[in-house]
Amino acid sequence: MKKILVPTDFSDNAQLAIDFAANLARKIAGEIYLLHVVENEDDFSNFNASGEWSSYLVNETVEIPTMIGVLKVTAARMKEIMKRPILEGITVYDNVEVGTPGVHINAAAEKYKADMIIMGTHGASGLTEMLIGSNAKKVVQLADRPVITIRKQCNTEPKKIIFATDFSSEADEVFGTIREFAAIYDAEIYLLTVNTKEKFESYLQSEKKINEFRVRHNATNCPFTIYNEHSKEVGILHFAKDIKADMIAIGSHGRKGLARFFNGSISEELVNHAFCPVLTVNFGIGNLI
Repeated sequence: MKKILVPTDFSDNAQLAIDFAANLARKIAGEIYLLHVVENEDDFSNFNASGEWSSYLVNETVEIPTMIGVLKVTAARMKEIMKRPILEGITVYDNVEVGTPGVHINAAAEKYKADMIIMGTHGASGLTEMLIGSNAKKVVQLADRPVITIRKQCNTEPKKIIFATDFSSEADEVFGTIREFAAIYDAEIYLLTVNTKEKFESYLQSEKKINEFRVRHNATNCPFTIYNEHSKEVGILHFAKDIKADMIAIGSHGRKGLARFFNGSISEELVNHAFCPVLTVNFGIGNLI
């Protein structure tokens, strides 16, 4: 892994993603591709009824067409980010594109051959959630590479990483990537499965599956927990708080939907609600490094 795509909307949460990416880039001698996607309906709200771009105020006396103005201001803000001390000594490329962020971020990851996406998410609760968290959720749904989402101040040196799964054969496809990522930080992996009323199996059944998984991957040193909760999301978040986890790792089918371990949009819910970063790894992407 060498190339890290970091989308930014210039928010505090985006800065947290940059901080995390900078620390990772130093550890792996990687490079960062900063990306800001100019979103039509927000950044170009001065599009007038006549079908022409209205003027964009650059300062008190100078106005230029909106498109040029937005791109100019955006480029200046990207340059300011690149001057941050935390990025000193790291190869950083700044990129500005126009489109819908949720879709364009994944397209840019493919264009720049990024190995991973690290992005901030504002998270949410209630009626605003569909709007505020929609970009991060869309990226996770469509990504063909690992995605780390960050919504709160976090440890940029994760030492406790939870791998939440049902330990089926599908879990085998992503564990290698998660283990390689953990090795970068010399982090411990905590294996977790959550039983609910809708999908319940006995402790002995779960223990058997987990132990078979640990043997298959020579991971008998990884501690495991079987959690009973009314939903998998709540169980994962409660366990993460119990052990003061630095990261939650989960598997996803990407465009084909979520792993059967999850009910509905659980990975997207974790992206919006987790207090620590969430690493989503799509099945079949191969090794991380």
